[in-house]
Amino acid sequence: MAILTDEENLAVQAKLNFVLGAKTYDTYFQGFHCGELSDGIITAYAKSEYMAGVISAEFSGDIAKAIESIVGQRVTGVLVLPHRTSRR
Repeated sequence: MAILTDEENLAVQAKLNFVLGAKTYDTYFQGFHCGELSDGIITAYAKSEYMAGVISAEFSGDIAKAIESIVGQRVTGVLVLPHRTSRR
């Protein structure tokens, strides 16, 4: 299991902002961050249960591509959960 660093998280967020556009990114990804990458599955967190569902349904492919390009590991699945209270 690998936990994405703060720098990797910022790089993923910047890439998503670039790919999706500022309006879409600002609408859905406020408070978004990636957590663990384990066996090809990335666990990410959104600011609410609703946003987690929307992000999971609409943007999982974009998230996987962004993470793959940053960390250099294959991502086969994206699990987006509501934001947990403590980060790490």
